[in-house]
Amino acid sequence: MTGSLRNIPSQMRSGPATQRGVALVVALVLLLVATVIGLASVRGTNLQERMSANMYDRSLAFQRAESALRAAEDAITGNWQISALGGVDCTAAGVVCNVMPDDTFTASATPNPSWVAVPDVNNINNDKTPGRPQYFIQYMGTGSGDSDFGLDANAGSGSYSEAGNSAPVTVAFYRITARSSNPIDLDDRSLVVLQTTVKRAI
Repeated sequence: MTGSLRNIPSQMRSGPATQRGVALVVALVLLLVATVIGLASVRGTNLQERMSANMYDRSLAFQRAESALRAAEDAITGNWQISALGGVDCTAAGVVCNVMPDDTFTASATPNPSWVAVPDVNNINNDKTPGRPQYFIQYMGTGSGDSDFGLDANAGSGSYSEAGNSAPVTVAFYRITARSSNPIDLDDRSLVVLQTTVKRAI
């Protein structure tokens, strides 16, 4: 019997000596794979949490910028004179009105005084977002109340449409830039800037 075992090649023999350490190697490989999968899962979860937080913060800022637009439209409806609105008269000689005010996205300790902070009624989400929404009004001049597309409504149009009156012949045009907060107050939070053009009967 002993002689017959000697004739068996060493590769075909099975015993403790030939299997030593295989189970340990397999266990270590499986442990490494499980660790990699776990780390990838944790990293993905953290990324999704950051993305959700950023989207939530941007949503709050977007609502604040929209509120600033409404505040500017209300101010224009109340008084169409640019001097009363605290904005910039782009029709004045020597005045250059950029499409976007220069300091819209920059943090400045002395911002342009034409940025107007919204009243309390428009200061929404103030307990969740720093700063206060602001708007910047640029007076673009007057023109015809008619439009190429038949969209003749303007700020305060309800005052004449309900009475059966026609649209005004001459209107004043304004460009409104609204931002969720002064960038200097944000501390790496989201900043949303919206812009619209409105017209008002004069």
